[in-house]
Amino acid sequence: MNNIIDCITEPRFKQMMVKLSKASTEKEVDEIISEHNQIEMSDTEKQQYSDNVIADLENVLKALDGDIEELRASRIREKMGDLDQAVSFAYIAKNYFGKSYSWLIQRLNGSKVNGKEAHFNKEEVLQLQSALNDLGRKLSSIVLI
Repeated sequence: MNNIIDCITEPRFKQMMVKLSKASTEKEVDEIISEHNQIEMSDTEKQQYSDNVIADLENVLKALDGDIEELRASRIREKMGDLDQAVSFAYIAKNYFGKSYSWLIQRLNGSKVNGKEAHFNKEEVLQLQSALNDLGRKLSSIVLI
């Protein structure tokens, strides 16, 4: 929560969010919001405040989106387990994504690429799931005897 609060630049909004993060009851939350709503501002100040809060919330959403991507990548790595020892990730990268082995590994490991951690986007996660399902069907359809 603190790193989310660090995304907020509007002082009055930030102060309220800090107080809310420390509140432990609904009553405290209601009191903090009520106190905040009683701050007097001119119409110009209200407009500026509103614009600043919108910008801050956009920053918060961007920060949360990054956290979600990181959690998704961690979960994918965990679920993949030692699958890399059983199947060729180079094959998956080339045949299902049209990409290189290093591209796939960078996303699986959350490696830094151009200064940012590489992660799968939502479509790529679905594509990886589809690739694994397809490989599973191919493997299970093999009849040796």
